[in-house]
Amino acid sequence: MGTDFDSYTMYGGRTKCNVADNGTINAFYGDNNYTEDGSNGQVMIYQPKFYYKRVIRVADEVAKGKVVRHETLIISATEQPGFKLAPIFSGDLDYVLLPAYDAGLVEDKLVSIAGVKPINNITRDQAEAYASARGTGWHIMTLAADSANQMLQMVEFGTMNGQAAIEEGITYTPSGHNGVGLFITGSTASLGNGTGHATTTVMDVNGVQSNQTEDGKRAITYRGMENPWGNLWSMLGGVNISGNTTKAAGDILVCKDYNYSGNNYGDVGFNLPNQYGWVNAMGYGNEEFDWVYMPIECSSSANSYAPVGDYLWTIANLNGTTILATGGSFGYKEECGPFYYAADRSLQDSARNNYGAKLLFVPTKNEIYTANIAKWNTYMGG
Repeated sequence: MGTDFDSYTMYGGRTKCNVADNGTINAFYGDNNYTEDGSNGQVMIYQPKFYYKRVIRVADEVAKGKVVRHETLIISATEQPGFKLAPIFSGDLDYVLLPAYDAGLVEDKLVSIAGVKPINNITRDQAEAYASARGTGWHIMTLAADSANQMLQMVEFGTMNGQAAIEEGITYTPSGHNGVGLFITGSTASLGNGTGHATTTVMDVNGVQSNQTEDGKRAITYRGMENPWGNLWSMLGGVNISGNTTKAAGDILVCKDYNYSGNNYGDVGFNLPNQYGWVNAMGYGNEEFDWVYMPIECSSSANSYAPVGDYLWTIANLNGTTILATGGSFGYKEECGPFYYAADRSLQDSARNNYGAKLLFVPTKNEIYTANIAKWNTYMGG
């Protein structure tokens, strides 16, 4: 982990930056005019593109899809035979801008800045509306963006168990607090583009603040992204779980663009398991969606979860549509991590006190896009 990976651009070229609403990068981390408080734009993460190859070694055929028992994941900064571009870079984008912080709400727009209390208790549609209010290209995180972050972590960590690689994250806080979204953003700012944990994270309960310094009550960061798991569930845009009582816990349907109210959804090719619990195995379905790492098999036994370390919430014999949220929140303890999913909340029931969101910016290829790449190349010394 760390500096050994920095020679690869998808790691070493991943850097925090200030972004204007039109997508212009105003400054990179370390520049004299770089700020974290929103005065020079949103605090985002310039994520260079990369390619992946998922090789299934051992898998069990089931009624729909495969149960993966052993696989190899390879990623590359450059295109290689048999590799695919990670789908968040669809359209051959050279970069996307991932969130540095849990989203707050300022003047009816989602923000990714330090020093705010994250927004919660909103529906997924409301979160997406607040994100898109920033302008063209702004959304909440998607499954494709989450997948890119997962792939980077798996390869760098050498494990799927994120908590074992960093630490617990904000996951041991009592869940009975009123008005959650308790932890003020920005306590990992001093770590810059690094990975690790805050020394102190400020908890705010109804205006009463306290400093939290223990593992399980302080924020973590993965290469600039604070709280990649823990604190609040992060709702994902453009993915629905749909069932009619005959599809176990539901089909996984992913939107192929950003028109979430349209019909351009594809079926991943396997169902979520009826039994919620510790993740035993990931599924593999349609090749178009081979980048999706979601559970197909779970167990109630904590002894079974060593390869992954995360949990899944589903509705058995689902009849209806639910949203998908990832990462877990305060109070879920060792269940949390990069592969912790909740698929048990309906579209109408997604406004909950431990559900939040994160910002994402997907650029359009124009003069601003070209200028941003040139700025990044200069920043990297290339």
